[in-house]
Amino acid sequence: MKILIISSYFGPETSVGVLRVNAFANHWSRQGHEVHVLTMPFTGELPAGLRNNPLIHVQQIAPWLIRGGQAGGVQGYSKGVKGWRRVLLSFQYWLKRRLLSNYLDPRVLWWPRVALVGRSLLREQHFDLLYSTVPSYTAHSAAAWIKQGSRQLFWVADYRDLWAGNPIFPGCAPVRAFERWHERTVLARADLICSINTPLLQELRELHGPRDYLELPNGFEDSEVDVFRNAARISLPAKVNIVYAGSILPGLQNPTPLFLAIRQLVTEGLLAEGDLAISFYGDYAALDDFPVARDPLVAPFVKLAGKVPRQEILAVQKSADFLLFLGSQPVADGVGSTKGVVSGKIFEYLISGTEVLAVGVTDDMLVADMLRQAAVGTHYAADVARIRQRLLAAVQGETAKVQPNMDYLDQFRRSVQAAALLDQVRALKGSDRL
Repeated sequence: MKILIISSYFGPETSVGVLRVNAFANHWSRQGHEVHVLTMPFTGELPAGLRNNPLIHVQQIAPWLIRGGQAGGVQGYSKGVKGWRRVLLSFQYWLKRRLLSNYLDPRVLWWPRVALVGRSLLREQHFDLLYSTVPSYTAHSAAAWIKQGSRQLFWVADYRDLWAGNPIFPGCAPVRAFERWHERTVLARADLICSINTPLLQELRELHGPRDYLELPNGFEDSEVDVFRNAARISLPAKVNIVYAGSILPGLQNPTPLFLAIRQLVTEGLLAEGDLAISFYGDYAALDDFPVARDPLVAPFVKLAGKVPRQEILAVQKSADFLLFLGSQPVADGVGSTKGVVSGKIFEYLISGTEVLAVGVTDDMLVADMLRQAAVGTHYAADVARIRQRLLAAVQGETAKVQPNMDYLDQFRRSVQAAALLDQVRALKGSDRL
C-alpha cells in the first residue's frame, strides 16, 4: 500500500502530536507499506525507524511568506517564544478565542502549498490511502483538495482535537456558525473519520451525521514500556519531586490549586525548601499567567528545567515521586466540552510506574476513568485541601512506585492503533491487496 500523510507535525520534535504520526509512519513501513509525508520544516535528524528508511519519504514544505521562521526550530509557532513574540502570540490567542477561532493560524499559509504539492504527487504516484491529522483545520483542508484530484483515493481524517467546537478557541458566535458549515463542507469527501475517544467521536457524529467512524486512541510506543523499566534513576532537586513534562496550554490548564496547597503548607510551617520541588520540563511560558507561581512563598519550590532529550525526560519521569497532569477546562462558558480531551502525555505517565497527581481533572472526565483503570494515581479537581493532604503525606514519607495495570493499557500501544486503522480501511474498501 502507498500512504500519503498530511501533518504539520512530524520528525525530530518530541511533542505528543509528533510522536503519534511518527509511530504510525514507522509501524506502517514495518508492515511493508510505502509512506510519503508532507509536513512543515524541521531541524535535526529524524528519529530511529524513520531515518534512512527506504520506505519513508518526507517533504518539508514551508508556508508562503513566513517560510520556516518558527521559534527555536520547532514546528509549532507558539512554542518557546519570548519577549515581543510572546506579547504578539498572546494577542493572537486573544483574537482567536474571542473572535476568529482556528482561522487565525500561521498554517493557513502552509496548507495551500501542501495541497498543490499533494496534487502534483498524485500525478506521479498511485496512493491507496490519504491520512490527514494535526491540526485538523489546515491538515484536512489540504487533504480535501488532494482528494478532489482522485475519487479512488481513500481519505482518513484523524482528529486529535476538534476543529469546530474546539474548547480552546471558541471564537464568536458568527464565526462558530461559519466554522461548522465550513468543516462539514471540507469533510464531505472523507471516507473515514477517526478520533481519540468516544466523547470526541460523539461530537463529530453530531456535526457530520451518518458516516464511517473509528475510535483511534492516543497511546504509547511499545518500546517505552521497557525504556521505563530499564531506565536508571537520576538525581532530582528535592526530597519529594513533582514533574510536569510538556506544554502548558494558556487559558485551558491551571496549576493554581497545586501552588495554593504549597503556600498553605509553607505558611503552616509544614514545608521547607528542599522538602519538595515542582519541575516543569518543556514549554512552561504559560506559567507567567499565574502570579501565584511567583509568590515568594511558592517560587522556591518551582523549578524551570526547559526542554531535554527524550530519553532524559523518560528517566526523569521514572525518577520522580509524582507526575503532574493538568486537566483542561473550556475557555468560554458553554462552548465546547473538555470531558473527552485526553492529552497524549497521559499515556507516558500511565506506563511510567510513577504516581500521577491530576489537578483540574473532575469525575466526569475520561482521564479520571483512565487513572482508575490503570491504577496509577488520583484526580483532585481543584480541591486544594486534598492536594495539601497528599503533599504533606508525601513529605512525611508516604511515597511509593505504582504498578500499572498493563492488561488495561495494552490496548493503547501505537502498534495496535496503527494496525487497527489499516484493518478498518481494508474492511471499508473491501480489498485484500491493501
